[in-house]
Amino acid sequence: MPTDTERHLASLLLHVNPERQGMVRAAIADMAGTELHIEQPGRMVVTVEGPQEGWIADRMTALHLLDGVFSAVMVFHHIDRAEAVET
Repeated sequence: MPTDTERHLASLLLHVNPERQGMVRAAIADMAGTELHIEQPGRMVVTVEGPQEGWIADRMTALHLLDGVFSAVMVFHHIDRAEAVET
């Protein structure tokens, strides 16, 4: 029976305390499906990739709750839907 598979990709803008930016960077590196792309003092652009929208929302919440993060705002969300091979 064929099934549909989804991959979700989102980009987030984080506003962070510059004094804690190193700790936030390390936490992002340890978080599965999350990658830091651009960084300036007080700002970070992060992508999150996962299997469903709820997974993306969970990662966004986890990032927002990191010590030193003032806000985590989604700026882009893409859903890639592809039919899986019959199993």
